[in-house]
Amino acid sequence: MTAGPIRPAAAPSLASLALCALLGAGVGGTVTGDGRPASTPDSTAATTATTATTMTTGTTGTTATTGIGPPGCQVGCPPAPARTAVRSPTGPPTRIRIPRIRIDSTLARLRLDRTGRLAAPTDFAEAGWYAGGAAPGDVGPAVIAGHVDSEAGPAVFHRLSELRPGDRIEVRRNTGWVPFRVTGLSRHAKDDFPTAAVYGPTPGAELRLITCDGVFHRPTGHYLDNLVVFAVADVPVVIPSSAAG
Repeated sequence: MTAGPIRPAAAPSLASLALCALLGAGVGGTVTGDGRPASTPDSTAATTATTATTMTTGTTGTTATTGIGPPGCQVGCPPAPARTAVRSPTGPPTRIRIPRIRIDSTLARLRLDRTGRLAAPTDFAEAGWYAGGAAPGDVGPAVIAGHVDSEAGPAVFHRLSELRPGDRIEVRRNTGWVPFRVTGLSRHAKDDFPTAAVYGPTPGAELRLITCDGVFHRPTGHYLDNLVVFAVADVPVVIPSSAAG
């Protein structure tokens, strides 16, 4: 698959991804969703929880606690329920799985070659993470690329075009699986790749899956298009017990 010119932040666009020099037929599929990265869920909504405030008077040593308690409670209320701690992911990503299309693959580390292009995974059955960018679960657009096919047949991302908004993607890191939710897919000619939308800054953790698509051009041995899947971190909403009734 190939991708566009490298940007100052070492962001390889898919016009310069050396990933689409594959031998075989292209894959079809209808592009769905808005084809653009969705904004990360509001951080206040994603971590909704109630906190209590404690004040101590130095002279008397008395303590007054305020918080959300039973209706009408103003003084001496019980402490609000503690917020559920969410561990930040650590370590490099090692695996990706997509239940809808039955993908479960280890992740190779992809780097830029001497020409500034993102090197492709050497194993057609394995996806690769661009190690020069964000890691899945960290703020920013993490990029995972994979081949669509080879001379031997379908490759790891052969069914990527079947994904639909709302589908779940999971990436494994040291602290566990990081969940993402698909927001859209888009197909682009190699010379019209949306570099800013794919590699530009994001307010939260987002994910891009990239493979080849469109017509296979036999004289050059490349596909003419790229398929991009956009996803955002599927952050759980913590509902305080007082609000849950």
